[in-house]
Amino acid sequence: MRGTRIKRRLLAVALVVSDMIACLVAVLLSQLAYGAPLNLAVAGTVLGVTFPVYFLAGLQTGAHNPSVAHRAGASIRSAGIAFAVTAAIFFFALFATKLGAQVSRLQVGQTLLICLVLGTAARYAIAQRAQRMLGPKPFADLCIYDDVPMRGARGPGAIRAVEAGLVPNLARPEMVSRLGALARGMDRVVVHCSTERREAWSRALKCVDIRSEIVMPELTGLMPLDIRHRNGEVSLVLANGPLRWHQRLMKNLFDRAVAAVALVLCLPLMGLIALAVKLDSPGPVLFGQERIGLGNRHFKIWKFRTMRAEHTDHRGDVSTERGDYRITRLGAFLRNTSLDELPQLYNVLIGQMSIVGPRPHAAGSRAEQLLFWDIDERYWYRHSIKPGLTGLAQVRGLRGATLKRCDFEQRLFADLEYVANWSLLSDLLIIFKTFQVLVHRNAF
Repeated sequence: MRGTRIKRRLLAVALVVSDMIACLVAVLLSQLAYGAPLNLAVAGTVLGVTFPVYFLAGLQTGAHNPSVAHRAGASIRSAGIAFAVTAAIFFFALFATKLGAQVSRLQVGQTLLICLVLGTAARYAIAQRAQRMLGPKPFADLCIYDDVPMRGARGPGAIRAVEAGLVPNLARPEMVSRLGALARGMDRVVVHCSTERREAWSRALKCVDIRSEIVMPELTGLMPLDIRHRNGEVSLVLANGPLRWHQRLMKNLFDRAVAAVALVLCLPLMGLIALAVKLDSPGPVLFGQERIGLGNRHFKIWKFRTMRAEHTDHRGDVSTERGDYRITRLGAFLRNTSLDELPQLYNVLIGQMSIVGPRPHAAGSRAEQLLFWDIDERYWYRHSIKPGLTGLAQVRGLRGATLKRCDFEQRLFADLEYVANWSLLSDLLIIFKTFQVLVHRNAF
């Protein structure tokens, strides 16, 4: 197991070298494709200018992190983001320095495409090799069991303290030396011990030079994210929101920019819809309803009115059904095409909603006569991110009334999956897929 760390470092070096070779070969092949003679000096200059930028971007995305070497999807995705950032910086530099007119855009495009193909192929091959080298467990963990039963099958890094001659006693230097020898070359030491021995093991583990942990099964139900020290006491971090500050900033800027552009483009259409709603049935053009938003705080969502004014349901106690008598003729068309949701661009613009996120529900929403949070307490977790105009559940076709528990549960699982795996790329993919399902059989 001690060779695992060395293998991972070699794989990280292989990722860097393969990216450099892909960049160099791409420039040379592009020269040939463009009909120019091979010029290693030019290729070296391009590599020297662009690769440092790519490498720094890769540090942020984890493109050369050993932990992604054995996972082809994660490796290619992290490198692809770094590649896109580098390409954007490169084109901006050409524009800012007015060198764009002296450089063939076709040749640059060819170079980028070749580099992307070669880099992707190389990373896929490295991932396949890494899986053979590292096996299913790419990290070398030394698991010490002291005064507790060993759970499951005994893995290669699992030892019993009594068999290894380990006693958590700093007054015995031979034991401290023994622990250091066993930990050498490992990625992590994990101790499973009884409550009475934890304090002694905590002192012993501070002597080793690698990450060390003590398993505390009684905290499993709390699902803490981290541990902090506050006023001399230890506190468990249970939640910090699914997005970091820079991710929230990026998502907010993206949302408001898209909402502003979309509102300007859709204003003529929204004016026509407003006029049609007014002519179709008496009552207000817009319908406002309290919904549950970010942090489980309520806000008023806006839609074009699709029901007869005397039958509007401001609490959302009654789910809309297919052929619902409350819906107007125009309202049925607006719901089928999702055009009734256009006023929510205003909610996005003022920061109450996102373009993509879990769809906001009314407080009285039910499935099988049960309130959503009575079916699954994890319902509240979906509100750790802003609600959206569209979401993962919607593009999967999970729309319409929640008549059965499974209708609600499928949407909840999709929302929780989105919250746990958010990325700007996933938002773009969901937006793209939304246009494919704007008209849906369950939209009524």
